[in-house]
Amino acid sequence: MTAILTYATIGILLILVVALLLREAQAEKRVEPAVEQEHLQGLPDQRFLDLSERIFDPADYFWLKHDLGQPRLARALARARQRLAIQWLRILKASFDELVRAPEPVLSESPASSGPPSWQLSWLILRFHFLLGYALLVIRLFGPYHRLVPGFNWRRFIPESSSRERQLNTVNFSN
Repeated sequence: MTAILTYATIGILLILVVALLLREAQAEKRVEPAVEQEHLQGLPDQRFLDLSERIFDPADYFWLKHDLGQPRLARALARARQRLAIQWLRILKASFDELVRAPEPVLSESPASSGPPSWQLSWLILRFHFLLGYALLVIRLFGPYHRLVPGFNWRRFIPESSSRERQLNTVNFSN
């Protein structure tokens, strides 16, 4: 009987957590399209790139956490920057989609096949969307200050070859 109550409680809590997360996601979706359209007009501007450098720069986070000793403020800054980074990447995706949808002017003097074939363009577009999706996934899971490309720290878990030790142990200095 207690097992049934335990599983029922876990199920109800899981449903509540999912409902809460869905409600937050729907609230964000209501606000974002207007914000994206507002920011799309000034997108080619240098300020957009400067903003990205500021969003993904962890210097403020480390300053708050280590120098001032305020880990709670640092976590709040990281969460705010995570939301900004996700919004920035969505605006980047929207501007890329708008750029791809824009028709290319065709000059009468240029041959029709002067550009790359359509399958190459499709492949480039697919790669861009894959990279953008990967960046969004990493930022959602780990935050804006995580590296997109994992480091080589995993090498320390692989045991190194002991051939060098065998070479040194075979030498007999006693003779």
